[in-house]
Order: sequence, then C-alpha cells, then structure tokens
Amino acid sequence: MDLIQNLMDKESVTIISELTGQGFSAEQASGFLPEALASLVQSLKGANFADLSGSANLTSMLDTVDITGLASRTGVDSSMAKTGLNAVIPHLLAFVQENQGLTGLLGEKVSGLTSAFRRLHH
Repeated sequence: MDLIQNLMDKESVTIISELTGQGFSAEQASGFLPEALASLVQSLKGANFADLSGSANLTSMLDTVDITGLASRTGVDSSMAKTGLNAVIPHLLAFVQENQGLTGLLGEKVSGLTSAFRRLHH
C-alpha cells in the first residue's frame, strides 16, 4: 500500500484547491503536491520522535525538508514552497492518523519504538 498514492487518490482535489487558494496555479499545485508529499514522507522517516510530539509537528517537518530543492523541482519560489508545505502537512498528518498510524509510514522505526515501549511497561 503506497501512502502517497492513497492520499493523492482520496485528498488531491481538496489539497490542490487549498493550494490554488494560496496562490498556486492549478498546474503548479498539481505538480507540487506529489513532490511535497514525497519530501514530507522522507522527512518523517528520518525524524526524531521527540521532535514530532505536540505542537512541534509542523515546525519539525518543515525544518527537515529541503525547501529550496522542492521549490526548484516544482517550479515555484522557496516562499511559495513553504506556503504549500504548510497547506499539505495537516492533510498528511490527518491521513496517516486516520488510515494507518505512524507504523505504516515509518515501518520498522516505529515498530522498534513500540517494542521498546512494551518492554518498559512490562
């Protein structure tokens, strides 16, 4: 099951509409969304779990994404890329939480964390 494709299938119209409301053209938004999701998933895979707790989610994720590279790959400037990421992140986090939790996204990393947590509480 591919997280990015599933999110695109279910939420792309909504997210693209939100991006166009933030100043993206429809073409820019359509090209930006899959690249942004791929960048965000990569940032989550390498994230420190302590940095993803509470209100730090958005900031932590933005800090780990190569915004300049994303902007270059998608034909927007860095400011627009950051605005776009701010629009996409809540959708990604909600989708992950509703559909498969972090285990599906982060695989073994969370699995190892879960095992360690169980050992601490037994």
